[in-house]
Amino acid sequence: MASTNSSTDHPPQTRLQRFKHAFSSPRAFHEALILDSSASMLINEDLLPSPPARQTWTTWSFFAYWWSESWNVSTWSIGSALITVGATVRDALLVVFFANMLSAAVMVLNGFASSRYHIGYPVLSRSSFGIYGHYFVVVLRSILGIIWGGVQLYFEGQFISICLRCIFSGWENIPNNIPADQYITTQTMVGFFLAFLFTIPFLFVHTSRIQHLFTVKSVVLPFAGLGIVIWATTRNGGVGSSALDSQAQSSRPPTSVFAWAIVSQFNAVMGANSALLVTIPDIARYSRTRRAQVWGQLIALPLGQTLCAAFGIITAASVLNMYGEAYWNPYDLLNGMLDHGYTPASRAGVFFASASFAFATLGTSIACNFIPFAADVTCLLPKYLNIVRGQFVCLIIAFAIVPWRIVTSAAGFLNFLNGYSIFQGPVVAIMIVDYFILRRGNLSIRDLFMTSSEGIYYYFHGVNLRAFAAFIIGFLLPLPGFIESFGAAGGSGAASNMYSLGWELSFAVGGLAYFALGLVWRVPGDAASHGFEKAPVDEVEYSDAVLEGGSDDASGGGKRDDREKIDQV
Repeated sequence: MASTNSSTDHPPQTRLQRFKHAFSSPRAFHEALILDSSASMLINEDLLPSPPARQTWTTWSFFAYWWSESWNVSTWSIGSALITVGATVRDALLVVFFANMLSAAVMVLNGFASSRYHIGYPVLSRSSFGIYGHYFVVVLRSILGIIWGGVQLYFEGQFISICLRCIFSGWENIPNNIPADQYITTQTMVGFFLAFLFTIPFLFVHTSRIQHLFTVKSVVLPFAGLGIVIWATTRNGGVGSSALDSQAQSSRPPTSVFAWAIVSQFNAVMGANSALLVTIPDIARYSRTRRAQVWGQLIALPLGQTLCAAFGIITAASVLNMYGEAYWNPYDLLNGMLDHGYTPASRAGVFFASASFAFATLGTSIACNFIPFAADVTCLLPKYLNIVRGQFVCLIIAFAIVPWRIVTSAAGFLNFLNGYSIFQGPVVAIMIVDYFILRRGNLSIRDLFMTSSEGIYYYFHGVNLRAFAAFIIGFLLPLPGFIESFGAAGGSGAASNMYSLGWELSFAVGGLAYFALGLVWRVPGDAASHGFEKAPVDEVEYSDAVLEGGSDDASGGGKRDDREKIDQV
């Protein structure tokens, strides 16, 4: 191949020389974009199994990741929805705890295959949905990464704006010349742009090395949250949860309505986690041992989310007694603290808390949006995109979608995003059933990188029709309620109740449908003759298998060039 030959004919260039050469002509720029490790439409260095050097995540890494991820704006504010439907403080915390226990269990199951074979979500989904069919579920997940990446960037900008308000006493008096119909002020726009700039350096770090960011976040934000709680309870002279409980009791609807409201909020927590339940293989693939991803997730997620939600509830209860208003959103709370006392002490405390939340929001966005999106899009353009490049693509698009309009004016669109989990539930259920029951934990790495019809994951023209049938069956039951949630006329209580069980229902029905279809119409290579995870792992042979599938390189370099590329990885 032209690019490979040029690299061997000339001595290695410095990074600066390569950068200058890339802009010397359109052809040079295009060649600079091509990844040397991309041997076919199914391969580059971030699609192939992670080598031992990148298997760096320990139990502590996973614990720090999920503990840190638990401390975010959404979790802090989650008590608001539960209290407003009539739940007591105890009820709210129990809902959060058990929903995250279920989430952690599903994550461990869906990460099990990747912790053995060290492959990410795009490659693992090929075994369930087919060599070509997996593109659909990858795009389905990538959409969320872009939208929520932008929303988190907007949240981060809010906290940065508060930091600047603490530093500059005249920050709030800066003239705002942005029209009101744009739903953003000059101050928030400056914060949003700074959030964009602050994110850039972290995107140069590969996922296998980014765990140190979450270690720092796992310490910083809990201390900041504890500081806010101590301030609120000290100023209030106690927790003041009775005020919230009495408010909840006064607004509690009839028992049957209240019960379904609690179920709906349980489902909302699952829905908030639904995208991560699907793409946890993108993290689990870097697990140093099988147990690392198990214990790190089972302990950290329910414990961290429950504690963060408790801090939000305690603070809201105390502030309600002091100010007569319950500030559920942390940036509204911090602005409220400054409104009620712009003293040097309050400015210092609010600055530290806001900076901590800004850093935490940055970590959440990287963990939940940039990493999953980048890992996913590597399979869409493997010739040009690896994980680091994919993260920059996500950041640029997230910046361009004007996320403040989504947050402040697009209530229907946010409702759509919240209900999007009914399409994620069947996906993760199908992957779990496929791996644990139909294949008994045995995968063929060589076939995951073959476009040949002889590959066991080629199915019907590259698409596993069983999986797509189960996917459709899975979301059919909650779908009418999902449509009704947009205000459609002629709704029924049954449809609404099924939608309240949206993620759980789609997960259970989708998994059962795929299991039944797998029994009637056996999947190729179901490894029935092997015990669970007893088939040998073709860790060395997979590169040869890729070559058997042929190369998609139009330059006609052949198998020899492909072998050289894969060996370099």
